[in-house]
Amino acid sequence: MVIDFHTHIFPEQIAQRSVQALAERAKVFPHTDGTADGLKKAMKEQGVCLSVVLPVITAPRQFDSILRFAVKVNETEGLISFGAVFPGDPDYKERLRLIREYGLKGIKIHPDYHGTDLDDLKTLRLIEEAASLDLIISVHAGVDIGLPDPVRSTPAMAVRVLEEIGPKKLVLAHTGGWKLWDEVEELLVGRDVCFDLSFTDGYIRPGQWKRIVQNHGSGRCLFGTDSPWSTQSGTIRAVKALGLTEEEEADVFYRTAEKLGVKIPRSSSRSGNIDPGISSE
Repeated sequence: MVIDFHTHIFPEQIAQRSVQALAERAKVFPHTDGTADGLKKAMKEQGVCLSVVLPVITAPRQFDSILRFAVKVNETEGLISFGAVFPGDPDYKERLRLIREYGLKGIKIHPDYHGTDLDDLKTLRLIEEAASLDLIISVHAGVDIGLPDPVRSTPAMAVRVLEEIGPKKLVLAHTGGWKLWDEVEELLVGRDVCFDLSFTDGYIRPGQWKRIVQNHGSGRCLFGTDSPWSTQSGTIRAVKALGLTEEEEADVFYRTAEKLGVKIPRSSSRSGNIDPGISSE
C-alpha cells in the first residue's frame, strides 16, 4: 500500500495556466496536467492507493473557494484534500472550525506564498489553533524552488514552533527542509515532528537521505512526491533504493500516514499496480 502525502491539483478551469506558470517560475517539468483526473490516472499507473492534496492559499479571500474545492475533492475516491487558512486572517479561528466541521483532516501552510515567516506570531497563532482542533499541519519546509529568497521556513524556525507550541501532528515537507538538510540533521532529527519525503530525490547528498530517515525514525517519515513536480513511481523507486528494512518501508509508505489519521479505505487497498516489493497487508 502506498499513500502519497504531498500532492497538488487545481480546478480544471485554471489547472493548465496554474501548472504552466509554476513550471516556468521554478524551471521544473510537470508530470501530470494538474487536475484531479490527471492525478488519479498517474496513481493507477504508478501504484498509489491514496493521495493527499495540499492547497496553497495566497490571500484570505481565497478561503471559501479552496474549501469548496477541497470538499469536492474529498468526494473523489482515492483523493483527500486538506484546507488552508491565511496567517493573519482575522477570522482564522472560525475558518479552522469550518475545516474541521467539513471533515477535512488538516491544513497546508506555505510561508513563502504567505509572505510570512514560519515563526511569525500570525503563523504561530494559526498553528496553535489548528493543533487544538487536532488537525494535521503540513508545512512547506526549506527553500522554495520558485521563490528562493528569503527562506521563510527554516529548521530553526521549526524548532521555535515545536518548543513554543508543540503541535502533535506537524509535518515538515521535503525531508524537513529542502536544501537545508545539514540544518535538519543538526536541529530537527529526533524531535517529535514528521517529515514528508517529497521532492528530495536527486537533490540531497548520497547517503544523507537514508541517514535522516533512519536517525529520525521511519515512524515519523511519510512518502510524498509533490506531484505534479515528481513522479510517484520514480519516488517509490528512490525510497526503495535507500535500503530501508521492510518495516521501515511500511512506515514510510503508509503506516505513519495512518497513525496521523489518513487511512486507505480497505476496499481500495489493492487497487492500482502496486509495486510487488511493497506490502499490501
